[in-house]
Amino acid sequence: MGENLFRIVNKLVNNKKICRLLKYQDSTPFDDDKPDIDGTELLHKQIIIVPRIPEDGIECSFIIVVFDQYTINPANPDFKVCRIRFDIVCPYSEWVINANSLRPYLLMQEIDNIFNQSKLSGLGNL
Repeated sequence: MGENLFRIVNKLVNNKKICRLLKYQDSTPFDDDKPDIDGTELLHKQIIIVPRIPEDGIECSFIIVVFDQYTINPANPDFKVCRIRFDIVCPYSEWVINANSLRPYLLMQEIDNIFNQSKLSGLGNL
């Protein structure tokens, strides 16, 4: 799990759209005058791998990556099935942006684009 969690987080921090949506908490996160973000600066601040929002009082968006709901695969009891959950937390004041959708939905879309049907070692297709 640790290796797969690292791979998941690595894909998130290398996605420019996700990083801009998390870093720029205004209505224009995709403006050309704003520099691209080094996603590693968002790690443990806005891209989180423990199921807990930091309590520093800063109001901003988060993505929390969690493995949960482990069950034995009924078709093959030698393997377990688990769910990877991406919790997206956005303050209501930051939902509306100058784009074709709302901030949390754009984050969801990017996560789906990255991970839908992708493979992780030992986990098979997502």
